[in-house]
Amino acid sequence: MATELDWEFVKAQLPAGWRELAVERGLIHPLPPQLHAKVTDIEQVLRPLLYRIGLESSLQVAVSTATAARKEIAMEEGEGAAQAAKLVELSAPALHYWERKLAGYLAELVARMLDPEGLFSSERWSGYEVVVVDGTTETCPGADGTTARVLYALRLSDLATLGCHATDKHGTESMRIFDVHKDQLWMGDRFYANPYDIAWVNDAGAAVLVRYKFKALPLYDAEGASFDVMKHVQQINEPGEIAEWPVCVHPKNHTPVQGRLCAVRLPEEEAEKVRARLRDEEGSKVSAQSLEAAAWLILFTNAPADRLPTAKVLALYRLRWQVELEIRRDKSLGGMAKLPNFRDDTIATWLYGKLLIQQIARKTISPSVAFPPSAVRIASLPASGARPRQAPPLHRARRQRDVARDGSRLPGHP
Repeated sequence: MATELDWEFVKAQLPAGWRELAVERGLIHPLPPQLHAKVTDIEQVLRPLLYRIGLESSLQVAVSTATAARKEIAMEEGEGAAQAAKLVELSAPALHYWERKLAGYLAELVARMLDPEGLFSSERWSGYEVVVVDGTTETCPGADGTTARVLYALRLSDLATLGCHATDKHGTESMRIFDVHKDQLWMGDRFYANPYDIAWVNDAGAAVLVRYKFKALPLYDAEGASFDVMKHVQQINEPGEIAEWPVCVHPKNHTPVQGRLCAVRLPEEEAEKVRARLRDEEGSKVSAQSLEAAAWLILFTNAPADRLPTAKVLALYRLRWQVELEIRRDKSLGGMAKLPNFRDDTIATWLYGKLLIQQIARKTISPSVAFPPSAVRIASLPASGARPRQAPPLHRARRQRDVARDGSRLPGHP
């Protein structure tokens, strides 16, 4: 039937070892048949759960649909076919119990589908593979402020998602949660303009390009003296005029990172738009210095000038909006913003379930799609011989652990 074929198609897109992973994580326990355990395979839970998340249905609708499908298969094809379909009669509270503890499992499936090492591309911008990072906030209906965050790392050359990570309201936006490859260029807005993210990317042999943020990113000259950013950019008076200066970033307990401060004078109408956005984001806390600095686009990069000239740095940063479009698509078309309730464990499962469904959707329109009953085919793309700089074990564990089983909230950020 159509529903059975649809599920077989979805299963074919899941990463290899998705059943074994559930056993490894202690979600499924092999039990002798005489104990008559209802759930003996993660598929029995994953199928109604992805149905619920993908269609944004209630728990009751999800379990009722699964029960009805099982009865239909049993009537038409026999009880053996119904058992082979991995459909069991779960109650709504039972499905919610599973929903509360599957966030870590789904996060690992998402990470395996993204597979940044396998997707490493030879397409470059001045020899770099450009990765754009950004985050978005989600709010439960009726809640005040942020309930959860989702962070994205998007490859600019083909708009492929190289990483995505969910956090609770206490998480912050950081590049340090992602694995970084040599010869990549990581680009982000003001939230990523801090010495620690810059050092993280630099130590991996990669480049970073961020919009400068006062106070968050102190700069120094070659002699170690404080670099007065406003004093230098005020020398650029004509709209469209550009300039750059050599600067250093001094992360704590780290050698200085050499870089460049690049700036261009904006037309007055663009500067006013920036000021309006600053007032909207920061309200009464916005400083007079920030409003004055809005007349310039000021960027920091550690990419050498002979590889990425100033004009190219400024042009490249203007392409950062691609990741914002991707986030808007996921929120509007994928229903990312429709959180189910206020439980941190359920929200984690919901967000990673959405991300998993979106990766399956992206995979179905790519050349690597697998159609049942064929085996899953993996796209063969050029890969770097060097290992990426991986997020520290603690951060990697946070994105992969079963948050419900550990009794903690959504994984946070450094």
